[in-house]
Amino acid sequence: MERTVTIGSVFDAESGLTAVGGVLVEGDRVFVAQPYERRLRVFSLTGDFLGFIGRGGEGPSEFRSVDRIGLHEGLVWVQDADRHRLQYFDTEGRSVSSAPIRGHPTLWPSRAYVQGILADGTRLIRETKSMSELVESPRKPIPVLRFDLEGMLRDTVAMMAERTDIVRLSDGRETGWESFTILPKSESFGSLLSVAPDGSGFVVVHREAATGPGTHTFRVIRFDARADTAWVHEVPYEPVRVFDEWRSRRVEKAMGGGAGNRNSETRRRQAWERIVGGLKFFPPVGDVKLGTDGTTWLRLLTGDDSSEWRVLDEFGRFIARVEAPPPGSMEWVDAESLWLLQQSELDVPYLVRYVIRRP
Repeated sequence: MERTVTIGSVFDAESGLTAVGGVLVEGDRVFVAQPYERRLRVFSLTGDFLGFIGRGGEGPSEFRSVDRIGLHEGLVWVQDADRHRLQYFDTEGRSVSSAPIRGHPTLWPSRAYVQGILADGTRLIRETKSMSELVESPRKPIPVLRFDLEGMLRDTVAMMAERTDIVRLSDGRETGWESFTILPKSESFGSLLSVAPDGSGFVVVHREAATGPGTHTFRVIRFDARADTAWVHEVPYEPVRVFDEWRSRRVEKAMGGGAGNRNSETRRRQAWERIVGGLKFFPPVGDVKLGTDGTTWLRLLTGDDSSEWRVLDEFGRFIARVEAPPPGSMEWVDAESLWLLQQSELDVPYLVRYVIRRP
């Protein structure tokens, strides 16, 4: 992996990034979703700032929220969940059209969250639930539904099993404080979903908790652009054990920045100790990403703070291992490079393009 281009500057209000909601690369342009600002930033492949798409508001080319972005037939689509609609733009940033997000009558529009748009225009939708609903039924499978443009339900294409990434923190009293938190992917055994940005397919990864040392497997299911199963692959891995030193670091990290009286802080610490104390082995997969060339990238954990990317080709065959660069989330990958979202020492996000060098 060779680091080449960096996007984002602490000292430039136009090119400096805030929290990133998604990244697209189309032609010679890079589109970066900025949910806090309710707009997109556009850059060249060499990192030059080119302009904005959208702004906060209610009219055309305006957003109440920027929740997810993708590509469909050469256009950039942006989901505005607060207004229950999708807006489409060309690569020059010009508004082309908009469409409501429709769902089955049993699915409220405010709960319909678009995961991606397939090549035939059908939409993959998951129902969003409140934190309290999810924490009450952490092992209840969540369906991924496919709807046509008229809002008619085509089918259920996948079941996301064992969502365990949302936990409740409380002081244990009926009238006491209560809050919810989302665990990082590396600490959750919930299924993973990645949709190809151009709608050419999607992949689901099921990762059950290991019950002991020794070789285990997790399941990867790849679907094509018609939502038909393309292949199913059982990937072997060696479980990584969670040690007490990691648990201590995790609790201290969770407690950082907390505020409150001594009693509540003690109970928060006890709650976090219970949460991490129940984790015996790390989940096998920290993340999954579909490449634009048909590849599937799986980030396998090799230690409590180390990982590698394992690459499968379009038929599910193992073709490469890639040493993971510094910590960050993969936002985009194609045949030649990948874009990684990282953070500075001041927690300011920036994007880095890494070119893949093959031996």
